[in-house]
Amino acid sequence: MGGRLLGCVVLLWLAAEVEGLQVTVPEKKKVAMLFQPALLRCHFSTSSTQPAVVQWRYKSYCQDRMGEALGMVTSGLQTMSKRNLDWDPYLDCVDSRRTVRVVASKQGSAVTIGDFYKERDVSIVHDADLQIGKLMWGDSGLYYCIIITPDDVEGKSEESVELLVLVNRDTYSSIRCSEPRPA
Repeated sequence: MGGRLLGCVVLLWLAAEVEGLQVTVPEKKKVAMLFQPALLRCHFSTSSTQPAVVQWRYKSYCQDRMGEALGMVTSGLQTMSKRNLDWDPYLDCVDSRRTVRVVASKQGSAVTIGDFYKERDVSIVHDADLQIGKLMWGDSGLYYCIIITPDDVEGKSEESVELLVLVNRDTYSSIRCSEPRPA
């Protein structure tokens, strides 16, 4: 009888652990084109009875990814990254060395847009997906989907997506041709 009771208690405890907050993103890295829309997907499950607060936060790269593309990465960074395979010089740095800002927050049906994005077509759609209407150069970086629930603090409350904004050749040519020429 005592063993059966203990087994039930353990089973209930495990079920409670599984039901904790879980945040997932189906794409860890997304490549999108300049001036095109993007949808960053985020899914969450919670045992909370309270409505969740969804927040998307942007963090810039620690270093410009274009340096890598153009072969201008310093040898010190290459040596360091070869010694520690888990370290990424573009993603891994303290927040004080990069730009960090709130993109948008949603509680219930009310969406609040961060100051930097107020003049842009940005919203949180469905339960927790971030929709950006027209990508700009500075949109490349890490986007964190953060879920806050007052009564479900166990589990994983955030997940990140790396967004890399690229330009197609035709768009690049039209941008370059429209630049003023030096006198």
